[in-house]
Parts: sequence; C-alpha cells; structure tokens
Amino acid sequence: MTQEKAPDIRILAIDDEDIQRKIIQKLVESSGYAIRIAPDGMTGLNMAREWLPGIIFIDVYLPDGSGIELVKKFKEMPETSDSFIILMSSDISEDTTVAGLMQHANEFIYKPLRKNEFQIKLNSWAQRYSRRMSMLEKVDTLSKTTDILSQYFSKDIVEKILTSSGKNMLKGENVTATILFFDIRNFTTISESISPDKVADLLNYLYTDIMDLVFSHNGSINKIIGDAILATFGAPIASEHDARNAVLCALDIQKTFNFFNQVKPHYLENDIAFGIGIATGKVFAGNIGSYRRMEYTVIGDTVNLASRLQELTKKITENIIIDDATLTSAELDLATKKIRVSGIRGKKEKIQIYALSTLKNLDEDEKDNEVTFF
Repeated sequence: MTQEKAPDIRILAIDDEDIQRKIIQKLVESSGYAIRIAPDGMTGLNMAREWLPGIIFIDVYLPDGSGIELVKKFKEMPETSDSFIILMSSDISEDTTVAGLMQHANEFIYKPLRKNEFQIKLNSWAQRYSRRMSMLEKVDTLSKTTDILSQYFSKDIVEKILTSSGKNMLKGENVTATILFFDIRNFTTISESISPDKVADLLNYLYTDIMDLVFSHNGSINKIIGDAILATFGAPIASEHDARNAVLCALDIQKTFNFFNQVKPHYLENDIAFGIGIATGKVFAGNIGSYRRMEYTVIGDTVNLASRLQELTKKITENIIIDDATLTSAELDLATKKIRVSGIRGKKEKIQIYALSTLKNLDEDEKDNEVTFF
C-alpha cells in the first residue's frame, strides 16, 4: 500500500560524511520531498534560518560539536522550534539514546541507513508534521475569530458561540431579548468645537468604558452608529436575567458619565449628557444581507421602541427610560417615575414607560411626568 505523502515538507540533513549525505539526499528526493544538506552543525543552523525545515536529520557526531547539543539549539530557535528532529548514529548504546531524547529529539535512526526503514519513518514524520501545522493553523484561525467576536460579545457568549453547533448559531430566529439604545446628546455641537482627532479620542475613551460595562453585564454590542450604540441582552445567547442585566448596565453607564464629567478634559466646556432607551420583547436576531456582505443584527418592534425611548430622553431631560416589560422582567427594586405620553412615534397602542434613576425607591408622593412625544 502506497503511503500518502505530506505536501511541502522541507527536509534538512546534517552529516559530515559525503557518502551518507548523498544516500540521504537520494532517499528523501525519491520520496518526493525537498531537501538541503549541511556538512556541519553551524552550516545547518544558518541554513535552517532561511530554509525553515519541517524535519531535521542530524548525525550524532559532527566535526564542530555534538549532534545531541545541536538538537537543543534547534529547539531554541524560533524558526525550528516546531520541527521534528531525528538523530542518526551507529552508536546504539542506551546512554546515547537517552541523551538525545533528553534534548527532545523525536527519534533515533541507526546507521548504516536502510532504505525501507528510512523512507517509512520519513513519511511517518512528514505526515505528523503536516497534521501539526494544520492544527496550529486552525488554532491561529480560532484565536483570530475569538478576537473578532470579543469586540461584539462578552467572553461567556463568545465561548458559547464557539462551542455551539456552528453555522446555525447566528442564522436567525425570533427570540425574547432586551434592547438598549445609547446616544450621546448634542454630539454634533461637541464635534464642531474640537478637532476631529480629539473627537475620535473622546469616543474611543467613552466607548471603551461603555462596551466593557455591556460585556460585564453579559450583553453584546450589535452596532456602533457614530455617537450611538445598540446593545442586546439575550441575543444571540439568552439568559434568565437579560432585562435585569440591561437595567444594571444602564445605571452603571450613568455612574460612569457622572464621574467622567467631574474629570472631563479641558477642551470640553460643558458636561457630556447621554440618553438610554431600553425595551424588552420579541425580536428577530440573525444574519441579514447578501452574499456580498452579511451582518448579525436585531430587528423588530422592540428595537424600534428602544430607539424611540432613547429619543424621548431628550424631551424630558431624563437619562434612562424603560418600558413596562423591562421593569417587570428586571425584578429589581428600582427608583422610577411613571411617564404619561400622548403617543410614541410608530406605536399605535399606548404603552407604559418609566424614567429610571437608581435602585432606591423614590418617595410615593413624587408626581408623575406628563409629556407629549411626537
């Protein structure tokens, strides 16, 4: 049975005997692999830095030192740290074998070399090296994928996505989720008063804290739209406390901005204000687009409502507004003010909404706000 050859495996052989070098070269080339030959250790080291061999054959006795010591040098070199190293020697003593293995040589081949044995072992190690490189490539791809996902999802959600059934994970489904819309108020005015690079620095600074808070509360960043962020809690991975997580996240964002405004940079004349709208309900969560570009997103009435509630914060100068479904699902002792509105754009039926301030109850005598929102 013909053994499958691993492709593109480079071989380096180091032997001071001219006849042995010719024999090795002929056996390797007849097996279909590229090979380079070195007569001593120093030449082999220099050659390896350029050649990047996958397998290295080393004679134990070389004119410029021990082949066993040379194994250690190859293992320490970044270019050959993953290479398989096979020692060759006519010395079959246990001491020589143990010394070589202690330096992490992969195998011994005893001289004089026998054609069939050499080629079988060569093909075997070439296949192993090919599998190792394939595995390392997959690990690298997985690492890059994890880094990309980590920009949008919290660590636990990334782990669930990577360990789930794969393609169907983000394919699309109707789920119950809590949507959080965040927006910096009057950012156009702020942008007019400072240079573009300071605008970018400011957003990067603020978004770093906000996104960390979203992730720490098991949320996901679905979109960044200029000075606005759409965060989801419950998509793509649902939990038992999505509404609670969103509310606590919003309160922490409020604390962050309160602190930031106390230490804001000198080029900001006024405090930075923000608005957050939170709504809970059914959404479609999944990939939308075409073969040219796909995007994981959430759509539906709940998303629109969260956006409208964020807009409403500008009308009544409240930072956080939530709907009744969020208040009920959060199951928290919240300080809220009931807001009566004549109507919310895009909503036919009336819904109850609340301004949220803290986790501590307000006095029962506090009056409700009544605002007309078009």
